[in-house]
Amino acid sequence: MLLECPVRKDFDPFSQAYMDDPFPLFAELRADAPVTYAPELKVYVVSRYNDVVRVLNDRDSFSSLGATSPFLPVCPEAQAMLNSGFPRKPTFTNCDPPRHPKMRNAASRNLNSKRWAVVEPKVRAEAERLVTALAAKPVCDLMTDLAFPLPAFSAFTLLGFPMADTDLLKGWCGRRVALTYGALTPEEQVKAAGDLVAFWDYTRAFVERRVTEPADDLTSDLLAMSKVRGDDLTVEDIVNMVYSMSLASHETTTAAMLNGLQVLLADRGQWGELCADPSLIPGAVEEMMRFNSPTLALRRTALCDTEVGGIPIPKGALMFVVLASANRDEAHFKDADRFDIRRENSEEHLSFGKTWHFCLGAPLARMELKIVLELLSRHTPNMRLAEPQEIPYPVNILIRTPERLLVEPGVQ
Repeated sequence: MLLECPVRKDFDPFSQAYMDDPFPLFAELRADAPVTYAPELKVYVVSRYNDVVRVLNDRDSFSSLGATSPFLPVCPEAQAMLNSGFPRKPTFTNCDPPRHPKMRNAASRNLNSKRWAVVEPKVRAEAERLVTALAAKPVCDLMTDLAFPLPAFSAFTLLGFPMADTDLLKGWCGRRVALTYGALTPEEQVKAAGDLVAFWDYTRAFVERRVTEPADDLTSDLLAMSKVRGDDLTVEDIVNMVYSMSLASHETTTAAMLNGLQVLLADRGQWGELCADPSLIPGAVEEMMRFNSPTLALRRTALCDTEVGGIPIPKGALMFVVLASANRDEAHFKDADRFDIRRENSEEHLSFGKTWHFCLGAPLARMELKIVLELLSRHTPNMRLAEPQEIPYPVNILIRTPERLLVEPGVQ
């Protein structure tokens, strides 16, 4: 039996209150209106674990096309810039069959144990350098001293981007997130659109350079595969893939690192246990991803008349699938609002997505987080959050990331 859909007029993912602490609202939605309609945004909000999995798993009923298009309308001047200089094709998170399986297969075949074996020692060496430097400070900002530079280093090492371009690329990525998932003024939209075009041109030039100057990186691996697969994997496809991964491979890892360390360092008992027993680190990584999810929500579009949680969903409906709420669903995670590095099923979190669109960079993110916890627990076991401090969160509907996180490393 289908039920009438509840309406939630006050659902506002662009409010500062939502970004600062969305979890009480999520708990309210799961209890009272697990599938609800937000008329101001014209989206159906899905908040329970099983319902979120249902939407993510059913690509016959729900499309990911448009999932990375700007959520709010873009002003005409900015849209004209995008139309003229940004010929992006759906590739990973914004793609459906038949193109999606081809692109995903090409990437996953090259994101293999051999590639991770090349990347890991470089990531570990850079993390060691960063942790050693921050450990010598009386107070440091984990954003600028660790969580910003390390994931960028890891991602750009994987792809082959020059390290000298890191600040330029990270700036472009930040404005790309703001345009796609934030609420910018028209002037800000024009600036961000220009940056997206410049980012696209940079990526295209980089891939074309790798055609004649291959190196030991993922981009070169994909280009080598394209010589075998021909029209099934073109250079243009690889430009789209590298552009997509240039953001996805580090922004959420930065968020996961900061969100997780904030919770872990606030719990002195569990931080002490982890420092005393490194075998707890893998479980801690999964619980950090579950408890304080870096990815708030994904978008889908209904391809047909269907239902979710007994609520009718009309064809064409926009779905707002809240991963961060599903990760706190008491029906799936016992005592879900309690942070527990020994939780038995923490790896069942949805922060990396599910099934068809499960994050291809999950091994890299887990690698980085494990290395960081190993090094911090070894070099700075007395680290604690600096008090008092306010932890600001920039507003966007996708990634919840502190702008800064001040800590006292505590090295005597």
